[in-house]
Amino acid sequence: MRDIDQIIHLITELAPVVTIQQLKVAHLGDDDGIWFFVHPDSSFEVQVESTKGIAPFLIETDETTMRYTADSVEESIEILRNLLHLAT
Repeated sequence: MRDIDQIIHLITELAPVVTIQQLKVAHLGDDDGIWFFVHPDSSFEVQVESTKGIAPFLIETDETTMRYTADSVEESIEILRNLLHLAT
C-alpha cells in the first residue's frame, strides 16, 4: 500500500465527511500525483502532491500561501488535520 493510500484511509476514518479526489489527467502518462482534500464545512481545499504517492509530500491549501513538506504518513496526517480544521 502506498503512503497516499494510508493517508486517505486514515483521514476517511478520522473524518468521513472529507472528500478526496485524485487529479484527472488529460493524457496517459501525465503526472496525476495530486490529491484534493475538501471538508464540506470549509471553502478551502488542501492539495497533497507526490508523483509516486509516497513520502515526502508537498501539502498546500488555498487558505494560506504556506507550503508544507511531510516526510511520513504520520506527519502528513497531522498537517492535514490542521489544514482541514479537524478536531484533535
